[in-house]
Amino acid sequence: MKKQLLALFIIITFGIEAQTNTSFTFNINGSTVPAGLVSSLNEAAQRWSNYILITEPIKVNIFLVNNSQYPFSGLTLGNGRKNFTNAPINNYIYPTSLANQLAASELNVGEYDMDIYVNLYTPFYYGTGTPPNNKMDFITFIMHEIGHGLGFYSDGYVNPNNIGSFGNIPASALSPLTTSFPWRGQDSVPTIYDKYIIKESQSNLVGIAANNTSTLGDSIKFTSNYFDGPAFANSSNGGQAIKLSGGTGVFSLGVDLLHLHNSVCNSIMSYCWGLGDTVRKPANMEIGILKEIGWNINPAITINEIAVNENMINIYPNPSHDLFFFNSSLASEKIKSIELKNILGEKVAVINNNSFTDISHLANGIYFICVYTPDFQKVEKLIKGN
Repeated sequence: MKKQLLALFIIITFGIEAQTNTSFTFNINGSTVPAGLVSSLNEAAQRWSNYILITEPIKVNIFLVNNSQYPFSGLTLGNGRKNFTNAPINNYIYPTSLANQLAASELNVGEYDMDIYVNLYTPFYYGTGTPPNNKMDFITFIMHEIGHGLGFYSDGYVNPNNIGSFGNIPASALSPLTTSFPWRGQDSVPTIYDKYIIKESQSNLVGIAANNTSTLGDSIKFTSNYFDGPAFANSSNGGQAIKLSGGTGVFSLGVDLLHLHNSVCNSIMSYCWGLGDTVRKPANMEIGILKEIGWNINPAITINEIAVNENMINIYPNPSHDLFFFNSSLASEKIKSIELKNILGEKVAVINNNSFTDISHLANGIYFICVYTPDFQKVEKLIKGN
C-alpha cells in the first residue's frame, strides 16, 4: 500500500492558542486524540529542532479527521508572507515558519504557521520503536507534513483545462475540504522553493512560460523536474540537482513538485517509504534544500558542504559595505578557486585568499562565498549592507 500525503500552500488567517515544545507549539482539533499521538508530535518536533535553528516558535494547528473517502493520510496548508523585513528575495512567498526566523519577529500574530489535516482512518503506529508491517509510522508521517510547512512546497498548479500557473490555486481545488479562513489564493507569485525548480533542459520552471497559460501547464506536467540549488542543495547531492516528483504528463495537486522523487529513498519528503518503514531524520539533500531557501542549519549537523572545520574560513567584516577580508586555513595548493555568488547562483567576483575584496559596486543583499577544493565545496554566507 503506497501512502498518500498531500501538501498545499495557502495564506491562512486563523487563531487559537497552542501548546507544547519550546520550538514548536501544537493545537489539536478533534474529539478523540489517539493515545501516543501527542508524544509522537513532540518527538517529531524535537527531531526537526535538532536540524534547523528556530528562534521564533513554529505554530502548528492539527485537525484530526477520520474518513475512508479522503484520498490522503495527511494534508498540509501552510501560511506565508512575501516582501517582509529581511526577505532575501522579494516577490516570492516564504512559509511564515521561515519568514518569522528571517524577520526575527512574528509576522503572523494570531495565525498558525501551518494547518495539518491528519486522517485517522490511516493505520498509524504512535510508538517510538519499529512499526509493524501493516502500520504507518506516525513520527515519520508528521515529520513529512511539518516538512511541507517548513518549505517543501510549490504553488505550481495545472487546472482541469490544462492552464498552468504559479500562485493561482482556486479554493475549489481543496474539495471536499474547506479552509477555516477566507480563501486568498496565492498572491499570483511562486514560492521560494519554486524559484529553484528546473526542467531537464536546465530551464527554470518559473518563467519558462507565461503564467496562466496552457504552455506553462504542459511545462509543469511533462518531463522530469529537479531542485537546482547552486549554493547548498546540489553540493549535498554530489553536485547534482535533486529529482522531484511529477513530470508524468498528469498533474496531481499536493503531490507533484513538492516531494522528492519516489526513487530518492531514505528521505522524509519522498514516497520511498510506506507501511512498516521509519525515516525519522532528514536526508542530507533535504537539509541542503532547507538551507538553500533560507533556513539556518544547526552548525553541529554534517552535510557535504559543511563537513569540515567551521573555523577554516575567516570573513570580516560581515555584514560588509565595501571591503571584506577573506582568509582560509587551507593550504593554498588545496584551493582550486574561491568565488562570490549572488542569490541566483551567478558568479559576481573571484576572491583571493588572504586578501581584501571590494564589493562596493554590488547591490545590497545576500551573497555566498564558495570555496572549491578537489575534495569538497565549502559555502559561507556574506551580507552586503549599508
